Amino acid sequence: MIQQLQSESWIEQAEALHYLGEYRVEMAATAVGALLESQTVHPWTRGQALLSLSHIKGKVDPTEFGKWVAHEHPAIRSSAAEVLETYGGNSAVTWIKILLKDPDLSVRCQAAAAHAKRNKAAAWNIVDPLTLDPAISTARASARALAFTGTAEAHARLTTQISQPGLMRESLRGIRSIEDPQLIPILLNLLPNLEETHLNYGMILTALQNQEWKAVTSGLTAFIQSGNEQKVKTGARLITTLTRSPELGAPLRVALSQATQIETIEAGLIALGSAIMNPDEHEEFFRSKLKHEQPSIRSLSIRCLAHCKEINHYEVLRESLDDSNYEVVEAALGALKRQPAVNAPKGQLVSYLETPLSSNNESIRALAYEVLAHAGSEADFRPAMAALEELLTGTDEILRSAAAKALGALAPEDQIGEVVAAQGYLAHWMVIGTFLNDKEHKAFHEIHEPEKELDFDKSYKATYIWLLEGRSDKPIEREVTWGEGLVDQTDGKLSMSSQLPPPGSFAVGYAVADIHVDSEREVFLDIDGDDAFRVWLNDEKISEKIAPYQHRKDCIAEDKGLKIKLVAGTNRFIVKSANIDHRWWVRLRLTDSNGIPIPFRKP
Repeated sequence: MIQQLQSESWIEQAEALHYLGEYRVEMAATAVGALLESQTVHPWTRGQALLSLSHIKGKVDPTEFGKWVAHEHPAIRSSAAEVLETYGGNSAVTWIKILLKDPDLSVRCQAAAAHAKRNKAAAWNIVDPLTLDPAISTARASARALAFTGTAEAHARLTTQISQPGLMRESLRGIRSIEDPQLIPILLNLLPNLEETHLNYGMILTALQNQEWKAVTSGLTAFIQSGNEQKVKTGARLITTLTRSPELGAPLRVALSQATQIETIEAGLIALGSAIMNPDEHEEFFRSKLKHEQPSIRSLSIRCLAHCKEINHYEVLRESLDDSNYEVVEAALGALKRQPAVNAPKGQLVSYLETPLSSNNESIRALAYEVLAHAGSEADFRPAMAALEELLTGTDEILRSAAAKALGALAPEDQIGEVVAAQGYLAHWMVIGTFLNDKEHKAFHEIHEPEKELDFDKSYKATYIWLLEGRSDKPIEREVTWGEGLVDQTDGKLSMSSQLPPPGSFAVGYAVADIHVDSEREVFLDIDGDDAFRVWLNDEKISEKIAPYQHRKDCIAEDKGLKIKLVAGTNRFIVKSANIDHRWWVRLRLTDSNGIPIPFRKP
């Protein structure tokens, strides 16, 4: 900041002077003094330097200060008068008297402010004539003089002055740093007539922030209780942006009971719904708006209720799920997602969510699935499966995935395969591995024992190493056997790395799935996996894909829409899967020509 004093911009210089004075940066005294004494600096800036230096030192030098009182430039004399509001000791009275006779009106007004700061109500005879018809150039000092005087007449005149659009900004500059509870109603009464984006609105908030908070709270209470709905709306917005004081909740709630304007009710709900405002105290008010004619009010009241901790939201929001407005239903479902699952109707959640689950709005259905996944239990799985099975067998991939995810959260561990199979994924496998692989997938192209003969009772010798770098990493031999592999996630992926013994890197494994169909038919097969796969159907190779290797990243190989023929009875899929590092999985899905999963079962 000291360096900023050398800036060619007067704005930057003024900013630095204000900061250095406010925080009394003693090491800046010499630089500020030099700026004050400089004949090439603008008089206004020199005046700001005089103010800053006085704050830094916390006093004035009686032997030196007189020259500033008598300076040729009015801007410097005016700053000298402002210094005398706080500093100057016994000599200040004499200097103020001199400045009150100054030929420049702005200097006299500032001297009147200094006089009023010291004499309060007794200064009215001096302040009165100087503040009758303020100009922009004197509005700042005039406002300070009236605020310091503090009488009813002075406050009435200040109210008149500060309400004039042309004088408001300078008047606010004058009083924004003055802490006086009597200024709070004057400031508050300016706000209803201003847009929140107006520069003066922000300056008023700054002035309020400089007041003692208990006084602001008291002032806001009276402001809200005025019976003026515009003030109620403004007060509610101030609670949200300026002071979230819980004690303001009750008076605001009472005032809102008489409100008729949508904007007022919305502002009140936003204020009362904040967690710091103890929303449980206002729960009845929120509930009273659940059937308001305006959807925006209904939605907002639900969002407020979401912050209440002492209610059962599943009971309170039940009727809101049947609302004709999508935004209201979305708000209700969003609120339920954040509530403890213990309050949900166990075993009845699907029935509870019947309307949103069957909605023709995709976002509502998706939210309903999320609530089902969040709050449902195993007792809800069967009803949910019956309700959502049509989606699992549908062609909308987004809805199918969302429904499957919800069902997966409810399903007992041994029944997730049912959700997987309903989507057309092969869910039940026999797996064996691992066989040693390398970065070139050399082992993927070798024929291992499970390819020569398929016998689930046999075991085989295989080797593995934990690292491929370093001469000390020698292959370790072990015996591998066939074991049951289950798809335990509703996305249909068979995780080879979790089904087989570690390590899952630099590995090859085999997976076998048998399915039964009642009659011969042509179907379509989607295959994907990480990193490489080779697939046989009934001993005939039907696909082989290898994804380009990327270190520690997903390397997805795909073969989609593969037309194949299933025989009546049992059909066997054999998958040889290879991995270098990172994730390792494979997935197969069977559909008809329309993308609808075909029915099949375990033999």
